[in-house]
Amino acid sequence: MYRAFNIKRYCVGGSNGEGPYLSADEKIEMVSKIRSMIGNDRLLIAGTTCESTKLTCDLSKAAAEVGADGVLVMSPFYFKTRMTEDSLYKHFVTLADSCPAPVIVYNMVPVTGIDLSIGVLKKMAAHPNIVGVKDKDMAKLAALVTETRNLQFQVVAGSASYLLAAMLVGCSGGINGLAAVLGEPLCKMHALAMDGQWQKALELQRKLVNIDLLLMQECGPAGLKAAMELLGYSGGACRSPLPPICDEKVEKIKRTLEEDGFL
Repeated sequence: MYRAFNIKRYCVGGSNGEGPYLSADEKIEMVSKIRSMIGNDRLLIAGTTCESTKLTCDLSKAAAEVGADGVLVMSPFYFKTRMTEDSLYKHFVTLADSCPAPVIVYNMVPVTGIDLSIGVLKKMAAHPNIVGVKDKDMAKLAALVTETRNLQFQVVAGSASYLLAAMLVGCSGGINGLAAVLGEPLCKMHALAMDGQWQKALELQRKLVNIDLLLMQECGPAGLKAAMELLGYSGGACRSPLPPICDEKVEKIKRTLEEDGFL
C-alpha cells in the first residue's frame, strides 16, 4: 500500500473535492484547517471559482488571508453563451489585480463548456499575478509551453493519466484528483522525470493510467472516495445530489488497484 508521506503541495476545493457543493464559509474553514495541519512550509492552493467577478475576488482574498498560497479558478460558465474572450480576460485580470495570492487558470472544458484559446491564455500569462494554467488538451499544453516560455508561467496537466507525456513536452507538473489516493507514486513519477529517468517514470505511468481513467472518467468523486476507503483513508459519502457508488463499481476499483500493485 502506498502512503503519501512526501507530498509537499496540496490543492483543495476542486472538482473532486466537491468544491461546487461547499459554501464560501466551508471553503474558507477547509483552507484554514488544512493550513494548520500541513504547516507553513508546504504549498496550498485553493479552488475559489464563483460565477461573478466580485464573488471570485472576495472568496480568493479570504482564502489567501487564511493561508492559501495560490488560487485555482475556472471560467464563469452559467452564462457561457454570453461570455467573450474579452470578458473572460477582464474577469481573470481583475481577480489577479485584487488577489494577494497568485492565480492559476483552470481551463476545464468538460465542466465549463468554455475553452480559453492559446492566444488569450498567453495574454493572461503576461500578468505578473497569473502564474499558471491547468489544461487537459495535450496539443494545447505543448503549444502553451512554447508560447509562454519567456514568461514566469507554469503549464500543468489536468489528469494523472497523461502527466508524464505533459512533462515530456515541457509542463512543470500536474494538478489531478488521483493524488488524493495515489499521491506517493505520482510524486515518485514526477521526481523520476525531473531526474531524467524517463524509462522508470514510464513504467510507473503505465500503472497509473487504468485507475485514473476509472476513477476520474467512469466513477467521479464517489469512486475517488471509495478508493480512499480501500486504501485506508477516510473518503466518506458524497453530498446530494451526487449518487453513491454501486458495489459492482467498488469491486472494479478494488480489482484495478490490486492488478496494478497499489493494494
